[in-house]
This record gives sequence, structure tokens and C-alpha cells, in this order.
Amino acid sequence: MIEVRPWAERSNTISIIPGKKGERRESLLDIAKQLPRQAGELIRVRRASGPDQEVPIEKITQDQLSRGGLTRRDTNGMWTLSEVVQSWLDDPASDDLAEHLHANTKFFGELLEAIERMHSKAEFLSLAAEFGLHWTSTTQLYARINWMELLGLVERWEAYKFVLTDRGNRFLDRIDITSADVAMGQAAGTVTATQDIAAPSDNVAELLATLGKVELQQRKVLIGYIPRGRKAPDRESDAASQSPLEAIRTLIDLLGERSRADLFYRKCIDQLGMKKASASQTLQTLRQMRVVESVAFNEFGPISEVLELAQPGNEVDFLRYLHTRYRFVGELLAEIEQPTPVNEIVRVAKTTYALPQIDNADVRTRLGFMLDAELVERIDWTRYRASALGQAVAAQLPLESPPTYDQTTDEVERTEPTTPATVVRNDFDQVVADLFGFSHRSDASRDFEIAIARAFEFFGFASRHLGGSGRTDVVLDALLPEKDRYRVIVDAKSSASGIISDNHVKFDALKDHQRASRADFGLIVGPDFADRVRVWSASNNFTLLTVEDLTGLMRRHIRNPLTLGELRILFERSGDDLADIEERYSAAERTSALIFKLIDLLYVEAVEEDPLMDGYMSLENINFALRKEMSPRPPSEEVEECLEFLAHELVRGTIKDGKKYKLADAPLNIKRRLSGLGASLQRVAATERT
Repeated sequence: MIEVRPWAERSNTISIIPGKKGERRESLLDIAKQLPRQAGELIRVRRASGPDQEVPIEKITQDQLSRGGLTRRDTNGMWTLSEVVQSWLDDPASDDLAEHLHANTKFFGELLEAIERMHSKAEFLSLAAEFGLHWTSTTQLYARINWMELLGLVERWEAYKFVLTDRGNRFLDRIDITSADVAMGQAAGTVTATQDIAAPSDNVAELLATLGKVELQQRKVLIGYIPRGRKAPDRESDAASQSPLEAIRTLIDLLGERSRADLFYRKCIDQLGMKKASASQTLQTLRQMRVVESVAFNEFGPISEVLELAQPGNEVDFLRYLHTRYRFVGELLAEIEQPTPVNEIVRVAKTTYALPQIDNADVRTRLGFMLDAELVERIDWTRYRASALGQAVAAQLPLESPPTYDQTTDEVERTEPTTPATVVRNDFDQVVADLFGFSHRSDASRDFEIAIARAFEFFGFASRHLGGSGRTDVVLDALLPEKDRYRVIVDAKSSASGIISDNHVKFDALKDHQRASRADFGLIVGPDFADRVRVWSASNNFTLLTVEDLTGLMRRHIRNPLTLGELRILFERSGDDLADIEERYSAAERTSALIFKLIDLLYVEAVEEDPLMDGYMSLENINFALRKEMSPRPPSEEVEECLEFLAHELVRGTIKDGKKYKLADAPLNIKRRLSGLGASLQRVAATERT
């Protein structure tokens, strides 16, 4: 009998066989006859409807059959079915494949044991949630049931009526079933001395060995933009998008052995629906991650050592590699031994590790890589916890110690009086807490509406809470000149389950509210949304925004605010795709980083004991220095615009002499002048709110 892996180490998803339901064994036989096959070659597969189709082998072996170990790559890089699958194809009476699926996949035997008691979609999804699998559709449930039918363990009598066969009953008698309590963590979160952890590859081990105290602090902070197309094919049903590692594999495939940048951008635009600016940003992310490198002028190719790490089966090693490149990776894993909300993880990054750049999106990207490696478990819609494997891996990584400060550190900054910005910060934290708290309470709808109204005040909107029968919940006005102004109605949806289903949303009523309010756009805010709501919102031209996404945008806005005109694109989209607005915030953040780097460069030049140009730096030398310091490299015209801004009378941060610039004042005074300008505008903002 096959040994059942601990729950935390089993896969959340089960392999899916292509083809018609009644012909899946024959479809698998067809695939088996075409293997082994080299990576990149085409393979013929049956389709659920229409003629057979030829697709790259990875679409089947990697994307559909890799979960649960049904396919593998041998030492020569050839894709083949695992021995247990081949054995079942030779002898369908064998239960070895059923035991293998139960041993390696969450909620297989557990679903089989309860299947006769289930009579509706809601009951199936509720049972899955008890085991920590918060699915919003039955895709993964039916994927398991399809295997059970194929293996002769159950028979379907009605849509949600299944009965065990004699073979299914005998199978249940032999296997060990995990209880919901154990699955939710009493046992899964405990590291044992026998925890089986694969050793890092030689390349990763060498990189980890170089991480001393200084090297850990010199790692990059922000991973960067990774396009993760929502509703990607073959994704588990509780995922809103591709995982970041799957996205990287897709991008590597688009790049091929080598590619000119413009061809790569074109493929991203044509095949992934990206914009050129996003494709350019993506390439920079891959370069900073050291997944790809320049192989010739304006040509790029994957780095062979990292390419191997990106292959299925190496997810843990890829996470270790990320830890050598970026801060707060292994450290995050070590901080979540108990179920922890994303916003709390962000707070730890900012306050404990002094990483103010980290926000919800950055944390979710890290968690995405960890989920792929099965190092973390998603407890519910906002909370995550390190799995037993994750805790064991974190214990073996060299970790950065949180900084400590003595009484003399930053004395001037700490003794300055409380400012309006401090008050804003406190209000901000309370609004964020209210959004998360009230969004999961069905008895606090009015409090949730008020929290949303307050949240949008942070973006600069004139925000009114209405609520009540027959009225929209919140109205947002962008108070701009008449030609530019716009209005948005916001519908607040809270749910104790954390999911807004199609029963919660009445689009006809929302359209009536939009017309009555003479609003240009409609927005729905909730903890998370069922797949059908996502589809219907797009077809009805309504925008969806989860609380997690809203608070993530708030965090970015409070540091690098967009204009009300720029924020219009948040509502012009339909559905839940945030790529455009996140791209705008990323551009604003790059400008802030550029201004910081310019002041830093000019400060270093100013304090040099033997300056060559009396503290001045030419625009050409500044651009050359930034080329080494910043990636992607900012355009020269953008650098000059920022220097002109710093030289303005209001800022008085630099002195300009032709095409040369030098520092005009202490950085602290520059900061105070800009803060003073903000304090002066505080009275206008207060008048606007009243």
C-alpha cells in the first residue's frame, strides 16, 4: 500500500485528463502511446468537442498532468507518464492509481468517504471549505469525481447524487482518511524531526552560502511586475489568476532560446493581451530576477541554471533562489507559523523589517510562489500559514535579523511633533482594519459601507455614504473642472463566508441606481467574488474590487498618489483586472525612487573631499550613474524633468547651471519644505471634506 503524504504536503489540485468524459481512459492511452517525447515537441490530444488537436507536450504533461506526479521528466529531459499511471493502463483492475491520487492529492479519499451524504453544490463546497479548500466553483470537485468514476469507485445517479461501488467501499476500508480538524492545522502545522526536505541544488546551495548579514540586507526589496492573466486555462477554481511561477514559465516559453526585445513584446501583446509598457516592465522584472540575461545587443535569453529551477518539481528550490535575490522571502515564511492575514504580513514587513515599500501586492506575489511550492497553506480568503514543509525550509535558510535602533538613532526625526500626516496614518490604519473586519460580517453592512466611503476619501474623492432601501450605498465624485469630472456609485457587499455569490448581486437594480445618481461608472466592493459574478460584472460594465485589492491600492496611493484623472481608469475597466491601474502606480513609484536617487547622488557628490566640479554633476554623468543604480534605466528626459522639479523655487533642492546640477540644501530641509507645502494644502483638503 502506498504511504499517504501528510495533508500539508499534498497537492491542492488534481490532474485533468483532456477529452470527452466517457473517453478519458482512451485519451490517456493515446497520450501514453506518444511518449516519451522531448520537451517542446507537439503531441496529439483528444478534445472535449471538435477534432483532435496538436499542442506542445508541456500543455499536457506540465500544465494538466503534473499535479499529483502523473507525469515526469527523465534524466534526458524526456516527458513520460509515471509508472503508476502506466501500470493502471496495463491493468485497470488495479487500485494503485487510486491509492496514488489519495496519497498525493488533498481531498480525494476524504471526498469519496462523504460523497453519498452530499446532495447539492453548496454542500460539496461547504465540505471542501471545512478542509481548508475555499473553492468558488465545482471545477476541482468534479475533477476528483471524474477520476473516481474512471477508476470505478463511484457511480453518478443524478446531478449531485453519487453512490459508492463495491470497489469504492473496499478502497475506503483500506485507506487512511484525514479529518477536517487535522487538515485545518492541528497536525499539519507541526514540523517533525523526520520532515523530508530535498537538499538545494548545487547552484542554489552556493548562493545561499554567500548570504551573510550584509548580503541579506543588500538583496532587492520589490520583485516587480509579473503578469498573471485572470481565468487562465487549467487553473484551479479558487484561483483568480495564474500563479507567479506559472506566469514565469509562460514568459520563458515566449522568449525561447533567445529573442529580440521587440519580438518578445509583440508575443506578449498578441498572446497574453498585454500592453507594450507592461511587457517592457515584465522583461525588466525577469532581468532583475536573473531569470533572463542579455545575450547580445537588445537580445535576451533565459539563464540555464535558473531555467532548470523553473521546471515543475523544483518549486522549493526556486523559492530558495528567490530568497537569495529578494528580502522578506524566507523571513515571511518564518513569520507565519500561525494563520496570518495578508495585511498583518504587510505590517510586519513595514514595522519589524523596516521595508516600507512592501504592500499587499508584493506579499501576494511571494505567497504565490510559496503556494506553488506547497510551503504555505491558504486557511481562508485572507489568511495564510506556513505548512510543515514551509517551516522546515525556513529553518534551514539564512534569515535577515530585524533591525534594532538605539536611543540616538534618527533623533531629530523622532522628536518632531505629531503632524497631520501622522493623524492620516492613524485614520488609514483604522479604515483598513474596518474594511477587513466588516467585509466578513453579514450583520455590519452599514459599517462596511461607511468604511468604503472613508477609504475613497484617501484617494481624493468627495465621498458620500447614502445606503438604505432603494438607494446606492456610496457615491464618489471627482471634483474636477466640468469637462473632466466624473461620478461613481459603489455597492458594498459583505459576506461571512468571504465570497460574494451571484445571489448577492442584482445588476438590474445597480443599473437603476447608476441612472438615478447620474453616475458615469459602477463599482462593487466585497471580500472576494464567485466566478459567475466576475463574468456578469464584465458583461454589465461594472467594476469589481476586493477589499484586499482596495487596501493595496490605498497603501500605494498614500505614498505615491495618482491624480483623480488618472484614477478614472480604475472605473473604466470592467470585471476585476487591475493591470492598468497598477501600472500607473508603478510609474509613480519609479518617479519617487528616481527623485530619491538623484538627491542621494548629488549628496554624495557634495560631501566628496575632492570634488571635480565644485559639487556639480553633469546631466550626462548623472544618467551614467543611474544606469548602474536603477533598473529599468529611467529615460534621460525623465531625469531632467525631475532635476528641474528639484531646482524649482518651491523645492530649492538643486542648483542648475546649464546642464549641470548640484545639491542646494540638506536632504532633511528639502523634505521639510515639501512637507510644509503638504501641510499648507491640508486646509484646502479639510474644506473640501466639509
